[in-house]
Amino acid sequence: MAAKLSKKELKSPDAFQTTFERAGDYISENKSRVIIVGAALVCAVVIAMGIYFYWSYYSGSALKLYAKAQDNILKSGENKETIDKNTKIFNELIDQYPYTWSGRMAYYHLGNIYYQEGEMDKAIRAYEKFVDKTGSDKTGVKFLALTSLGYAYEVKKDFKESLKYFEQAQKAYHTGFEMMGLRNVARAYEALNDKEKALEYYKKALEKTTEPAASIFIKRKISSLS
Repeated sequence: MAAKLSKKELKSPDAFQTTFERAGDYISENKSRVIIVGAALVCAVVIAMGIYFYWSYYSGSALKLYAKAQDNILKSGENKETIDKNTKIFNELIDQYPYTWSGRMAYYHLGNIYYQEGEMDKAIRAYEKFVDKTGSDKTGVKFLALTSLGYAYEVKKDFKESLKYFEQAQKAYHTGFEMMGLRNVARAYEALNDKEKALEYYKKALEKTTEPAASIFIKRKISSLS
């Protein structure tokens, strides 16, 4: 059975009513301020939604263009016609969608195209742009870009620069690429005639090697440098 309310409790207003009345009084007394604050909140929500929908459209458009380049490769392979089409697409991504993931990846793919065509200076610039625009990476692509920079300088016979990028690649996420990275560093030291360091890194690479052919090759290198 519910407890009876006292006369005092029956006469006094409830907490909700009191709070509501106080809120109403505050709004009446501060009408202009309430209108300004309310308008500001509505504007903030509208702007936030506008940014969200614009970014979704912007990044979505970039992704469609990027997918078109990948589709070109799947349909026709990496022939000259595909390379020409994709070069145009990747440059369009860089120009029109520089702040998207697709725009950043375009630099990496352009680097690969230029490398394959033997245009090392263009490849280097593209890879460097990709690395500059990429922060922390858990995909291994940054490692591949840094490694490709090392390869490009290797082609140019600039072994000091090559070693610099191979060593930077070792600091990037490279799970699954350990042996390749260590072999690259070893080869750069070997090219610089630093046999002691080359031997050290070939031995480290051997520890990470699971492929029989690679293991035989590295063992021969170790034997020749010992």
